[in-house]
Amino acid sequence: MTDFSAQPTLGILGGMGPGAAVDFQQRLLDGSPATKDQEHIPTIVWNHGGIPDRQLALKNLGESPLNAMLHGLKILERSHVSKIVIPCNTAHFWHTALQKQTHIEILNMVEITVQQILKTYKSGDKVGILATQGALSTELYQRELSKYDIPFVMNSDDEIEQEFMPAVYQVKRNEVEIAGFVFQDLSQRLVEAGAGSIILACTEIPIGLHAIHSPILKVSFDTTQILANACIDWFYHK
Repeated sequence: MTDFSAQPTLGILGGMGPGAAVDFQQRLLDGSPATKDQEHIPTIVWNHGGIPDRQLALKNLGESPLNAMLHGLKILERSHVSKIVIPCNTAHFWHTALQKQTHIEILNMVEITVQQILKTYKSGDKVGILATQGALSTELYQRELSKYDIPFVMNSDDEIEQEFMPAVYQVKRNEVEIAGFVFQDLSQRLVEAGAGSIILACTEIPIGLHAIHSPILKVSFDTTQILANACIDWFYHK
């Protein structure tokens, strides 16, 4: 008889947004070397869309999501997961606060992404950061890239507020193709500003870009995929 308690299990703290968590799960399936059901990564998912809006919280216009995230974290902890991931870039502003509340390692999407960039990075190349207002205002990627002297470019505040953020909420309404063209256009502007590659620093972005089969994906660091790859590597090569 299988001893399920002995198997490592991945905990997914989702809901930010719900579609991004589902997309992450699909990446785990697509990237798995499993040849049968029993070889796939066991996961326990807390995918609750009721977590307060991260953008409003960071602008002091809404409730902090931290307590809701802690609630989900404790559910995963009681489920005896071995690792935890959060498939939302902006939510990593609270990564340290969450990690202090559990002995279970919470993989850091931002750090893992920049480490992936370093594998192919050529000195002097600029990296574009396409991200939410919240992620940009907290400088999640700016600080991590600066640790390695990697120059970066970003869209203007007006572009983020008037074009990018509405497109993010379009993905949440399942208007993914409309949003995809916006993401592609904003990414192209970063390329024109000198970026040789783009960090898709919001897990709604690849959903939109994949919906339109965007060529931008070829020059992008897809944070959802990078996080999924890290989990696959942990589980199958531990």
